Amino acid sequence: PSFIFGPPSSQDNNSFSIELVRQWVRGESDVQSKLCVDVRDVAKAHVAVMLSPNAMGKRYIVSSEARIPSQNMADALKKICKDIGMRDPDKNNFDAEFDGGAIKIGDKHCEAAAKLKEEFGLVMRPVEETMADMGEVLLKMGKPSS
Repeated sequence: PSFIFGPPSSQDNNSFSIELVRQWVRGESDVQSKLCVDVRDVAKAHVAVMLSPNAMGKRYIVSSEARIPSQNMADALKKICKDIGMRDPDKNNFDAEFDGGAIKIGDKHCEAAAKLKEEFGLVMRPVEETMADMGEVLLKMGKPSS
């Protein structure tokens, strides 16, 4: 299954995904390649499916179709740290060793985007945008320390 990432709505949210990105933003662990999706896109997809009579009985995958390279996600977090000047961006490292296992990083893992766009007009945001938005909110909430 995909990790669900995105900006948290409150400081009290301690989900595994949020804690993981907090560690990445703090530089406490290396950013890892993941199949993921933005929580805002999941919400849009849920609403679209609920409102569509044609969706009844069908299954939809809401996810990135391939593992995003960890360097891309680390670079997005570094950029937001640098842009808002709240942390040393060089603390954000990535796991350069992991190649994705059975399905290599960058190889298509599932079909999702075309069906969501065709049936509901939904286009999922890039993972780098999700990471930047999430990192910015976490930094501004003051959860990660320098």
